[in-house]
Amino acid sequence: MPVSRSHFPRLSILLVACLLMPTVAKALGDPDRIFLSYDASNGLADNSAQSIKVTKTGRMVISTIGHINFYDGDAFVHIDPGNDHVFPLPKYNGHYHLYFDRHHHLWVKDKRQVTCVDLTVESFIKNVGAVIKEMGMTKPVDDMFGDINNNMWFLSGNTLYGTDDKKEFKLRHAAELQDVDVYNKKLHLQFYANGVVSVYDMEKNRFLCDIPALTSDDPLRYSDSSVILPDSNLYYQIRNGNKESVLMRLDIEKRQWTTLMRLPYHLNNMVMRDGMLYVASEYGYWVYDVETGDSQHIETVKLSRNRTLQTDINTIAFDRQGGMWLGTERRGILYSRPFRSPFTNYSWNQPEALVYEALLNKNVTEQALLPRHVNCQYRDSRGWLWTGLYTGLQLNRPDQQSYTMITEKDGLRNEMIHSIIEDDNHDIWVGTSFGISHLQIVNGKVGHIETYIQSDNVPNESFVNGRVMKQPDGTIIMQSLDHIVVFNPKNLIQDSLKSFRLAPKLVRVQVNGHQIEPGMELEGKVIIDRAVSRLWEINVDYDQNTLSLVFSGLNFARPIQTYYRVRVQGLFNDWRVYSYTNSRGMVDPKGLLHMQLSALKPGKYVVEVQVSMDPDHFEMRPYHWNINVDEPWWRSTGIYLLLGLILLLLGIANVVLFNKNTRMAMLRNSKENDILRRISNYVKRCDELHEEVLSLANTTDNTEVGDEENKEFIDAMLLIVPYLHTHSANQVSMRKLAELTGLEVSRLFELLSTNFYQNPRQMVAKLRIQEAAELLRTTKKSVEQIADELKFISPNYFIAVFYHQYRQTPLDYRKSRAL
Repeated sequence: MPVSRSHFPRLSILLVACLLMPTVAKALGDPDRIFLSYDASNGLADNSAQSIKVTKTGRMVISTIGHINFYDGDAFVHIDPGNDHVFPLPKYNGHYHLYFDRHHHLWVKDKRQVTCVDLTVESFIKNVGAVIKEMGMTKPVDDMFGDINNNMWFLSGNTLYGTDDKKEFKLRHAAELQDVDVYNKKLHLQFYANGVVSVYDMEKNRFLCDIPALTSDDPLRYSDSSVILPDSNLYYQIRNGNKESVLMRLDIEKRQWTTLMRLPYHLNNMVMRDGMLYVASEYGYWVYDVETGDSQHIETVKLSRNRTLQTDINTIAFDRQGGMWLGTERRGILYSRPFRSPFTNYSWNQPEALVYEALLNKNVTEQALLPRHVNCQYRDSRGWLWTGLYTGLQLNRPDQQSYTMITEKDGLRNEMIHSIIEDDNHDIWVGTSFGISHLQIVNGKVGHIETYIQSDNVPNESFVNGRVMKQPDGTIIMQSLDHIVVFNPKNLIQDSLKSFRLAPKLVRVQVNGHQIEPGMELEGKVIIDRAVSRLWEINVDYDQNTLSLVFSGLNFARPIQTYYRVRVQGLFNDWRVYSYTNSRGMVDPKGLLHMQLSALKPGKYVVEVQVSMDPDHFEMRPYHWNINVDEPWWRSTGIYLLLGLILLLLGIANVVLFNKNTRMAMLRNSKENDILRRISNYVKRCDELHEEVLSLANTTDNTEVGDEENKEFIDAMLLIVPYLHTHSANQVSMRKLAELTGLEVSRLFELLSTNFYQNPRQMVAKLRIQEAAELLRTTKKSVEQIADELKFISPNYFIAVFYHQYRQTPLDYRKSRAL
């Protein structure tokens, strides 16, 4: 934007004013805060924020009308009460009060009713009366209070019961009891609507005194509502009347009240921070210096992009980093960082922009025609040449032959580089198409890169090529499309950021791609039984072994500057540092760490996480989350024990069967040896009768028609006897004899065992007839010769026995075989 000559006198005056602004701001002390707004469009349940609390771990709890909202830096999550969640408080006529107790409950009190949130599962409790009874309060409840030690007190009639301290006190005044607290664990204090404070001795359970109201001229003038804030031996109290309010301070040791301010409108809440009392009101908020008594009314708050807002403030809170949160009646919540942004931007309709543009016109020379894809070049005090390209920042050093490219993988938020400058600390600052990046030069190398964007009060627009300069005091001026941005790197608070103590919080869990909620079943198994934020152990089956864990560093001040230090025992034991710039998406712009654990083998894993705003300093201890992946049922310890038992039983059975089989084999072998011995003896008896003359007297055949078993025995022996004559004893077994006879071993065993009693003479006769048949077939011996040779008593007896066997005479047998 060109500057005309007629503007020069006015611009000169403005230039002096601009150069003096840092000094003036410093002299005034607390600079104006710039707030970011969050409302229903960001996920808040309602734009009327009634109260704000900070949990011990740093999460924000915001009550809106009818809802409780939780905020962990990612998104607002709200829970809603139903009619069955409400418990009546007949004597409470005030507005929202939030109390944390010692039993993981959050109590939300508002206009004659109270609801209770179970923080372990982050849901409203249906039977609030049952919870109160569990705490020891069995009488009807008219009102309830929480003290500084998170002890709960219940009012029933004119008696106040402390369920945690097991104390009870009778009320001494008819006026409404509005607040209760315990001082130094010794004094019990009761604040009444008429301004009187009753003091009791906690140990002796007796009344000490009444501290009269400061506004005793009209004690009920400010009786509508009360808010107290303890601070050491002092109590600050807000009391509201119809359309007015008073802020007072009570020195409990001196029993003395002091009025700090009276206002013609309501004061709503207050909080103490660094010796300053911040008081929410119908018109902005007040800041009261408790040491000097000075006060400042902030009626108009500044928003980003040079906007302003006038609104009523219901509540004020400070997070663990020191960030300030304002809850408004209709504008949602406002957040201001714990430090002032060093960046000030001026739009073209502001005269300061013209002043700084004139300085740029005077001090920035047009660069020579640059090659294509080159936006700017800059040579620093070391002689290093920096070149801003479309694709990153190129560094050429005189002591190195090759150049270095710095891109998004090195930490740049945007690779389109428009302007480059060196500060007094010899670090490099570049203006990009999305923010201003700071390159820290450490030991002659590019170290960490931090980028400042819209949330840091940097315009969300491209910067102009080459339009940058540094003033003698170190102030840097950069020109963007619609603004002039002015900052002094000396005002950065990187060193103080190291002192911020951040704690990681698990905010989301997915198993096999399913979002897990408390009590939810996945494939028949309940994965978690409490809120994710209160989870320290996850148990899954062997086939539920792909997990996604999302952690928040609760870094509300600069989420993009969140560094995580992580290791997973059982998976990788080395510490790894992740940030938005080096994690390839594991850390998102909101500062959330997305950890993917895939295909975990059955076993135990420990996820350890630290978080910091400085990658070189992790002061807080690691937080631990245990993950247990169960073995398959067939590989579980119980199954192993069962299998072991089965194998043991099988082993025992095998030993028993082996012993039994061994005994049976021994018995069988013994029986077989016995039967073979008997067969051998039978054959010997037959052999002994071989020379005996056969006659009718000693060879009577007892074989009867139909006596098949006796015949079967004779047939078998007729085969066995010759076999035994031609084979040695070690060649003979029952199996071979069974094969010879064509019988089963068992049948042969039975047959022989039951027939050995027979007279062997019959067998001898059969054998001789069998031999005779052989001689008839193979020789020409006469019947008389054969009968004589085979020891038959006569040829006729031979012929009769032969005919009985073959149903032929010997001569007919010979003739039939000769054919």
